Amino acid sequence: MESDYGIMDLLEGKGTQRLSRIIMHNWGSSGSITLEHGLDSHVQSSPNGRANGRANNGRAANGTNGTATGHRANDATNRKRPKDAIYPEETYRLRPDPGEDLEHIKVEYKEPGCCNTKYSQQLMHLLPFRPKRKDKRLLPGSSAGLFSYFTVHWLTRLMVKAFRKGLQPADLWTLQSEDGAEKNADRLMRLWEDEIGASRKANQKPELWRAVWRGVRTRVIVCMVISVFQNVLQFLGPSVLLKLVLDYINSPGIDYQYAGIITLSIFIVNMLRGACFNAMFVVGTHTATRVTGSIQALMYKKILKLKTGGERLSAQIINFCNNDMERLFEACISCVFLTAMPIIFTLSVIYSVYILGPWSLLGQAVFVCFYPIMGLIAKAQSKVRVQTVKVTDKRVTLMNEILNSIRLIKMYSWEESFADKIAGLRKEELKKHRVGALLQAVSSTVVPSISILATIVTFLGYTLNGNRLTSSEAFTIFSVFNAMQFSVGTLPFTVRSVAEAKVSLTRIQKLLELPEHKKRSGGLVNNNLALQIKNGTFAWEVTNIDLKGKDSHEESSEQTKSKQNGIKKKGSVPNGNHHVNGVVPNGKSPNGNSHNGNSLNGNSHNGNSPNGNPPNGNSPNGNSNGVNGSIPSSESITIKTVPILFNLNLSVERGKLIGVCGSIGSGKSSLLSAICGDMKVESGDLQANGRLALVTQQAWIYNATLQENIIIGQKFDEEKYKEVLRVCSLQSDLNLLSSGDMTELGDRGTNLSGGQKQRINLGRAVYSNRDIYLLDDPLSAVDTKVAKHIFSECIKGSLASKTVIFVTHATHFLEQCDEIVVMQTGKIAERGTHSELMERKGDYFDMVGLDSAGKEKKSEVDNSQKPTDKPDTSETKGQENLNAGKLITEETSATGSVPMKMYVTFIKVCGGWCIVGLIFFAIVIFTLSRMFNAVWLQTWLDQGDGMREERETNMTLYNLTVSDDELIGSVTDHPDLWMYQLVYIMSFVMLLITGVIKGTGVTFRVLSGSSRLHHDMFWSIIRSPISFFDTTPSGRIINRFSRDLDELDVRVPFFLEFILQGLLMVVGQMMLVCFIYVWFVIPLIIIAILFAGIDIFLNVGVRELKRLDNVLKSPVIQHISSSVSGISVIRTFDRESLFLNRMYKYLDQHSVALLVFRLSNRWFTYRMDLMAVMVTFAISGICVFTKGSVSTALAGLALSTVNGVCVFIPFLMRMKSEFQSRITSVERIIEYAYDLKSEAPCEIKETQPSPDWPKAGAIELKEVRLRYRPELPLVLHGISASISDGEKIGIIGRTGAGKSSLISTLLRLSELDSGSVVIDGIDISTIGLHVLRSRISVIPQDPVLFQGSIRYNLDPFDKHSDNAVWQALERSHLKAVVQKQEQGLMSKVEAAGENFSVGERQLICLTRALLRNSKILLLDEATASVDVETDHLIQTTIKEAFVGSTVLTIAHRLNTIASYDRIMVLDAGRVKEFDTPVALMCNEDSLFKDMMGAMGVYTLEQMRALN
Repeated sequence: MESDYGIMDLLEGKGTQRLSRIIMHNWGSSGSITLEHGLDSHVQSSPNGRANGRANNGRAANGTNGTATGHRANDATNRKRPKDAIYPEETYRLRPDPGEDLEHIKVEYKEPGCCNTKYSQQLMHLLPFRPKRKDKRLLPGSSAGLFSYFTVHWLTRLMVKAFRKGLQPADLWTLQSEDGAEKNADRLMRLWEDEIGASRKANQKPELWRAVWRGVRTRVIVCMVISVFQNVLQFLGPSVLLKLVLDYINSPGIDYQYAGIITLSIFIVNMLRGACFNAMFVVGTHTATRVTGSIQALMYKKILKLKTGGERLSAQIINFCNNDMERLFEACISCVFLTAMPIIFTLSVIYSVYILGPWSLLGQAVFVCFYPIMGLIAKAQSKVRVQTVKVTDKRVTLMNEILNSIRLIKMYSWEESFADKIAGLRKEELKKHRVGALLQAVSSTVVPSISILATIVTFLGYTLNGNRLTSSEAFTIFSVFNAMQFSVGTLPFTVRSVAEAKVSLTRIQKLLELPEHKKRSGGLVNNNLALQIKNGTFAWEVTNIDLKGKDSHEESSEQTKSKQNGIKKKGSVPNGNHHVNGVVPNGKSPNGNSHNGNSLNGNSHNGNSPNGNPPNGNSPNGNSNGVNGSIPSSESITIKTVPILFNLNLSVERGKLIGVCGSIGSGKSSLLSAICGDMKVESGDLQANGRLALVTQQAWIYNATLQENIIIGQKFDEEKYKEVLRVCSLQSDLNLLSSGDMTELGDRGTNLSGGQKQRINLGRAVYSNRDIYLLDDPLSAVDTKVAKHIFSECIKGSLASKTVIFVTHATHFLEQCDEIVVMQTGKIAERGTHSELMERKGDYFDMVGLDSAGKEKKSEVDNSQKPTDKPDTSETKGQENLNAGKLITEETSATGSVPMKMYVTFIKVCGGWCIVGLIFFAIVIFTLSRMFNAVWLQTWLDQGDGMREERETNMTLYNLTVSDDELIGSVTDHPDLWMYQLVYIMSFVMLLITGVIKGTGVTFRVLSGSSRLHHDMFWSIIRSPISFFDTTPSGRIINRFSRDLDELDVRVPFFLEFILQGLLMVVGQMMLVCFIYVWFVIPLIIIAILFAGIDIFLNVGVRELKRLDNVLKSPVIQHISSSVSGISVIRTFDRESLFLNRMYKYLDQHSVALLVFRLSNRWFTYRMDLMAVMVTFAISGICVFTKGSVSTALAGLALSTVNGVCVFIPFLMRMKSEFQSRITSVERIIEYAYDLKSEAPCEIKETQPSPDWPKAGAIELKEVRLRYRPELPLVLHGISASISDGEKIGIIGRTGAGKSSLISTLLRLSELDSGSVVIDGIDISTIGLHVLRSRISVIPQDPVLFQGSIRYNLDPFDKHSDNAVWQALERSHLKAVVQKQEQGLMSKVEAAGENFSVGERQLICLTRALLRNSKILLLDEATASVDVETDHLIQTTIKEAFVGSTVLTIAHRLNTIASYDRIMVLDAGRVKEFDTPVALMCNEDSLFKDMMGAMGVYTLEQMRALN
C-alpha cells in the first residue's frame, strides 16, 4: 500500500493526526518510521522494543538529522485510539531510493495478535498444511506447512521443470525478507556491536563467532533438539528392535502377530528417523543462508568504510566470499552433529552393558580413545588449512592483478613470466593440500575402522575370559557399534567444519576491525571561504593489514619490514586505491627533488583515497566539516604515519578557480586527498565548507550504462544531463555507440578510450552539482580541441560559480585560473596569480620557461592534447558497443547431466585409465576387507564349539527341540578358537593398510589432476584474445580460480573417495544379504529400479541449481571488485546506499540459488531415504516370516548389514548428490581450460625470423582493415602507408579515429579483417605472437606495475645485468628515486604499483623500453600524466636513445611531434593526411593545421619554435 505522505509531513504531524508517537529507525540509507497510536490501557512498543530511544535522534533516509515531533511514550497513554487508526502500530519504511529526495514512503501495517512474536512466522511451520502463498514470486519454503517443509515437497515442481527444460536464473523465486542479506546483516551488526561493548566491560577480546552464535543459537538449538530425537530413533532400530527380531528367530516358537508388530515398529521408527533427519537439515540450511548472506553484506559495508583498499584487499575479500563462506555454510549445517556422539555413546554404553556386561566397555573405550586421535587430526587439518589459505590468497591476488593488466602483459609478451609466478604459488599451495590430503586419508581409513576395532576388542576380551557369546548378543553389539560409526564418522567432518569456520570468522573479524573513516563535523569557517588550511601537516597512515589467520605474525613482520624499506605511497592508484594495506611513500621526484626522505608522495589521486577514507569529510547534508587525526585501532592492527604535506596554509574563497601545479611527487594529489579527509592531520586544522566532488586522475568506470555512470543513482534530469554531455564534449561519443548513452560499459571502462573515461568521470562530478570540485588533472587524457572546450564550457562555464581546485601541468590553463598554487616537496612553494608568479621568477617561471617559446606557444603544452583515444578499445569499442549496447556476455550455464566427455577428461588429467583402475582396485580391496570382517564373525559364531553335527543327530534320534544357540554351542569351547581370533585381528590390519593406500591414492591423483587443469586453464585464459577479456568480467574468471578450484582441490577428493567407498560397500552388502535370503532379491530389484530412476532423472535438478549457484555468484564477486577500485568516488558522491542496495540484490539472488540448491539435495536425499526404509522393512519381514530358514547368525548378519546401510544411505546419497553438483565446478574449469578460443601461436618454427629481426624497422601497411569481432563494424578502413626505417611518425586524430587501433594491429592484439602489415619484409601474421611482441617496445598510456620488485617490473626474465638496468634508470631519470630505496632494485612494488605516482610509473615503462632497445618503439600517449619538465626529459631521452629506431607516437602534446618526420592524421578509421609537419602546415585545409591553431600556433615559425 503506497501513501503519498512526505517525510517532513509525517515528522511534523501533517497529513495525519492519528499519531501518538513516532519512532525513527536508522536503517542505513533507507530507514523506517514506526507510528504508534496510544491506546486506552497500554502503550504499544516499537518493533525493536526501544520505545523512547529513537524518537529524537534517528536519521532520515538520506542521512539528514531528523527530530520526531510525535508524543513521547508517557503522553501516549493518555490518548484515545484515533477513529481512523486501523492498527495500533504502523511501520512506514522509507523506500531505498538513491535520489536526494524521498517524497514517498511505503506503509507496512503490522496487525497485532497473540502470536505476534519474533518466532511467530517460524511456529507457523508446525501447522500440517498452510494455504498457498499470495505472492507467487516469493520462496515457497518460508510459507510451507509441516509436511511440505520437512519433505521439501514445495520444491518438486522446480525439480520436474529442471529435468524437462533445464533452469535459468529467472526460474528462481525471490528470497523472503527474513532470509535476506539486509535484514540479517543489520541484526548481525547489532550483535557484533553488543559483543564489542560486552567484551570491553569484561576486559576481554571480542570474538565475531560469539556474535554469530548469538544470532543463530535459537535455530541451532532447535536443530539439536530434532537431532536428539533423530539419534534416539536411529539407535532403536539396530539395537532394541534388532535384538527383539534375533531373539524371536532364535526361539523355537512361531508367533506371526508378534512378528508383524516388530516389523511394523521397524518401519515406523525408520520413517520418523528419516523425517527428523531431513527437518534438521532444512532448518540448518535456512540458518546457513542467513549467516553467509549477512556476513558478506557486513563485509561489504565495512569495505565502504575502510581506510585501506587495493588489489590485495580485493582479492582477500573475494576469497572470503568464495571459500570462507563455503566453510561457514558447512559448519552451520553440520554443527548439530556434535550432539549425536554423546547421545549415541550414552545409549550404546547402557544397552551394551545390559547385553554383555562390563566387557562391552572395552569397545566403548576404543571409541573414547578415538576422540583425541581425531581431535589431533582435526587440529592438524585446521592448521594446514590456515597455511593453505595464505598461499591461496596470494595466488588469487596475483591472478586478479594479471586479469586487470592483461592488455599490458600481452603487449610486452610477458605471459611466461607470470605463468612461472603463478606456477610457483600453485606448487606451494599443492604442497599444503597434499599434507591435508594425507591427513584426510588417515581420517577416512580410521573412521570406518573404529567400529570394527571396537567389535574385535570386545569379542576377544569376552571370549578369552571364557564367556559364552551367542549370535543374537554378538550381532546386536555388532549392529550397535555400526550405528555408532555414523556418528563417529561425521564427528571429524563436523569438528573440521567448525574449526575451519572459526578460522574463517577470525579472518573476517580482522577485516571488521580495520580502521574506518570517520566523518566529523567542525565549526563553520568564514562564510566567504570554501576551504581553509591553517598550519596543516598531513600524513598517510600506514596500516599493517593481515587477514590471514592465526599463523601470520611472521609474515606480518616481514611485510612491515619490507614496507619500511622505502616502499612509497603516493596517493594514486590505477584502479582507485591509494595504498594497499598501508604501503606508504618515500622517495624522490624524478628531477631529484626529495622531501625529507619521505616520498614521491601523493602525486596522483585516482579512484580511491589512500586509506579508503571517504574523499569528502562532509556530512551528507553538506554541512561544513572538519577532519582530524583520530582513528580507531585494533589490537591486531598496527598504524604508522608518514608525513607528506608540511605546514600548509591555504584559504580559498567561494567560487574561485585555483590551479595547482608542481613536479612529479611534489604533493599535488596528496593535497586533494587531504582536502577529501583521506590523510591524517598531524597538526594544524582543515575546514571544508561544502560538499565535495572528486575527479580522480585515473577514471573509475563500473559495469553499467554510460548514463548510469554519470548520474550514479541520482534523479534523472534530462535538461541537466544534456548540458553535462555538452560541456564535457560527450555528445559526439554517443553517436559512435550503437545504443548511445544506454550502451553498457565494461568494468573499469574496458570498451572506452582514456579520454572517454575521463570525460565521463568529469561528467559525473558536474551532474552531482556539488560546492567544491577537486579536479586531478582531468584534461591530460583528451585532445587539444576537446580540452579547450571542456576548460571554457565546463570548468570556466558550468562550474563558474563553484569552488574548483584544478591540478594540471598545462600552463595555458593555469594562466586563466584565479590563483595558482605551486607545490614542491610537500610544501606550497609559491602562490599567486599568473602575472604575480611570473614577476617573481621562481619555480613557476622556470616551468613556464620550459613550456613556452613564444606567447602563442602557451597553448602548446595543453595537457589536453591527449587524444581521447586511449586503448584501441574505445575507438571502435565505441562502435563495438555492440548490439543494442550490450557488451558483457551472459555467463553460460550448461543444462542437463554433466557430459561423459567431462568425466573422461577428468580421468585423463588425473593419470589415465590405468592409474584410476589401480586406485579403484584398492577401494574394492578395502571394501572387501570390511565385509570379510562381518562375514568371518558370522562364520565363527556358526561354528560354535564344533559339535553341531552331533547335536543335530541327537535331535533326530531323540526328537528334541532346542534353540539355535543350544544347537551350535559356545564359541569359547572350540578347539581352534585361536585361529578364528587371529584371522579376525588380521582382517583389521588388512583394512588399515588398504585404507591408507586407497585414501592417499584418490586424493593425490585428484590433486595431480587439479594441478594439470589449473595449468591448462591459466594458459587457456592468458592466451585468449583481448575480445574475451572485454566481454567477460574479471569476477567471472576469478570465480574459476578461487571457488571452483577450491572445490576441486578440497571437496572433490573428499567426496570422490567417500562416495566410491560407500557405494561399493552398499552394493557389496546388499549382494551379501541376497546370498543369505534369496527372496530379498525381489524387493531389492524393485527398489533399486526406483533408486536409479530418481537418481537418473530427478537428480538433474540438483546439478542445474548448482550451476545457477555458480553463475549467480559471479555478480557478487564482480561488484565487490568494482566497488573496492572506486571506493573514494562512491563515498565522495555519497553513493554508499546505492551500491549497498545493489550488493543486497546480488547477495539475495545468489542466496536463493544457494538455498534452493542445498534444499534440492535434501529433496533428493529424503526420497532416497524412503527407498532405504522400504529395504529395511522388506528384510525385516523376510527374516521374521521365514524363521528357521537360516541360522540366527546369518539372520543377524543380514539385519545388521541392512540396518547399517539404511542409516548410512541418506548421508551417502547426500554426499553423492553434492558430488554430482560440485563436479560442475570441474566442468566449468574444463570449459575454460579447453574450450576457449585462442590467439595465434606464440612461436611458429617454420617462419621464425632471425634473432636480430627487425634490423631496420621499416613498416608497410597494405589495405589494413580491422574489426574487433565478426559481428562488429570495421574500425580501420583500408589503411595503407609505408614507413621507412628510423622514421619518426606522429599519429593524431579525434576520439574514435582509429589511432590506438592502428597501434594494436602492429602487436596483433586484434587480428586483421583483411590486408597485411609487413615489418622488414616479413608479414607479421606469419610469425609467432611472442616473437612479434617481444621485438617491439611499447610505452602505454596507462602505466601498470606489478607486485614484486622494481627489477622484476623492469626485466621479468632477467635478461639484463644490474648495470644495464641502472643505466636505463639513469636515462629515464629514475635512478635517484630507486637509489633512495634501502633495497635498491629489489625494493618492493605493491599490486598495480600503488606505491608510485602515475608519473613515476610512466617513467618505469620508459625504462622497460630503454632496456629492450627495439628497432620499433610505439608510444600511446605515454606522457599524459607527467609535468612539463619531465615530459621534456622523456622526449630528449627518446630522441637520444632511439635515434636509429622507427618511432610511432600517438600525439599527447603536439609540440612533441612537431619535429617528427611525418604526421599521420586519422579520421573515422581512414588516413586523411600523411605528410611532413611543414607540408601540412602549409595546407590551409589541413586537419593538422586546425589542431595546431587550437593551440594558438598558426605559422611555421611558431611551430618550429615549439622545438
